[in-house]
Amino acid sequence: MVPGEAFGPSGYLRLSYALSDEDLMEGISRLQKLLGSAR
Repeated sequence: MVPGEAFGPSGYLRLSYALSDEDLMEGISRLQKLLGSAR
C-alpha cells in the first residue's frame, strides 16, 4: 500500500498487486484480519 498522494488524490490508498501469487494472498489475508478486527 502507498499513499494516494503519490499518484494524485489525497485521502486514499493505492494497492500494488505486482507481486507473486503467494505474497498477494498473504497480503489479502492480513488485510482481512485487520479489517475484521476493526468492526
